[in-house]
Amino acid sequence: MASIPIGLQLFSVRKTMDKDYLGTLQKVAETGYKQVEFAIFPYNNGEFEPEYTGKELRKILAGMGLSVVNTMVAFHEKLDWDRIVDYCAELGSVGFCSPIFFYGSRDDVLRRADWLNAMGRKSRAAGLEFYFHNHFMEFQKFGGTYAYDLLLDNTDPDCVWFELDTFWCQRGGMEPVALMDHIGPRLRLLHQKDIAKTARPVNLFEVIPDGTRITYDVFYPLASSQLDFAEVGTGIMDLEGILRKAEDMKSVQCIVIEQDQTILTELESIRISYDTVTAMQKKISG
Repeated sequence: MASIPIGLQLFSVRKTMDKDYLGTLQKVAETGYKQVEFAIFPYNNGEFEPEYTGKELRKILAGMGLSVVNTMVAFHEKLDWDRIVDYCAELGSVGFCSPIFFYGSRDDVLRRADWLNAMGRKSRAAGLEFYFHNHFMEFQKFGGTYAYDLLLDNTDPDCVWFELDTFWCQRGGMEPVALMDHIGPRLRLLHQKDIAKTARPVNLFEVIPDGTRITYDVFYPLASSQLDFAEVGTGIMDLEGILRKAEDMKSVQCIVIEQDQTILTELESIRISYDTVTAMQKKISG
């Protein structure tokens, strides 16, 4: 039985890429990764000015044996989303997503669902898939319902797919395997990192008072500690259970490794994670 491909979210090697962009991509390929997921942050007034065109970068990646499974583009009110869609199509990206949102009410969540539907239709028309990617704040409740369930129930299953970040799911108080089952066949991609054995608390809502509006200023201090992240397979998450579930579901197209912070070098970190996931996949397929 062929295992699900292992990809890398390039945010994991962002500092190394800043020093040597193409050289780092080559080292990612040499580690064993076949697919990558880009992270684009158009924070300069929403301007998007890539160093390479999509076609140029696609050719470079192909020469390294790499392809693009997804492209993450941070939300900006002024961003030209038509241009993003065109770029992702030229890049050969299977799909794209916009990964982080904050909500103050149920209506905020439903407005975001409307936006996701619009982007899903735009992406599908261009031959791309569009994904919703979670953090922990989707597991706060509005009117007794998790924001995540509101998004799942109010987005079009024909054009909005889901990329589950299992780390943030667990840090939001949820159990990843159960949530994977809950999402069902709309689950296309998994983001897999690991929670350090020393992380306290694991459920971040234990330190967020009820009724707190989660904004970036609340999120960032809880999401940026090096001590909370571990290389995949070295922390407390049920890696074997998650990978077995992913294989059983048949809908998951890629396991995307990501590590937001590491005390090792970035290249050391991604190698450990790749090796542990590969070894676990061999055990499962056994």
